[in-house]
Amino acid sequence: MRGCMVAFTRLFKTFMAATMCLSSSIACAGIIVGGTRVIFLADSPDATISIYNKESDLPYLIQTWVDPFDKEDKHKPPFTVIPPVSRLEPMQEKVLRVLKMAGTLPTDRESVFWLNIKNIPPSSSKKETSSLEIAIKTRIKLFWRPAAITLIPEKAVANVAWSKQGRQLIVQNNNPIHINIMDVSVDGKDIPVNMIKPFEKLSLTLPPGSAGHTLVWRFINDYGAVSNPVKQVL
Repeated sequence: MRGCMVAFTRLFKTFMAATMCLSSSIACAGIIVGGTRVIFLADSPDATISIYNKESDLPYLIQTWVDPFDKEDKHKPPFTVIPPVSRLEPMQEKVLRVLKMAGTLPTDRESVFWLNIKNIPPSSSKKETSSLEIAIKTRIKLFWRPAAITLIPEKAVANVAWSKQGRQLIVQNNNPIHINIMDVSVDGKDIPVNMIKPFEKLSLTLPPGSAGHTLVWRFINDYGAVSNPVKQVL
């Protein structure tokens, strides 16, 4: 049973990766968000992402805002999204602009936040009809990249160090940018990890039955595309 679940998980991840590579967008209900992440370069006046209403006869109310990435962080992110509230007509496309506001962020490393896009359908105009309108919120990562950092994930991979210590898989990100992980496996067994923060060191428990010989992993680049497998002998 466990083997079937692992196989299904891998198949699902592969399908999702292929979908991301082909579209690099997210579709939620009738709204298509034109990307899976936003990279805000500090020397740019703004960062943009498109949204599209694929419905032919249904408008949506769109709300947008930025949240801290960590739930424990109670600081208000120094960003605003324009427009914060708008109406998206059927078959209409709109560009959202993320602007940096007053507030300091680290200059020696990348910072990450959540960009929220909520689409709210109109209420039914027929009083005699019982219906349920559901607002759907999409969250994508917003990365703030300081002007002095020109490194991209494809180059940063060489500075990610993997090693084995006993039953622990150690990974050290020696980069000033985040490394977004699609999947990691050791001897064909999956290890859950989604992202490694700048200069972060993680200790991951090797799965049962793994001898810890061969590591295979894939990362996600700035455009949401998944890399080819990176293989390493531990």
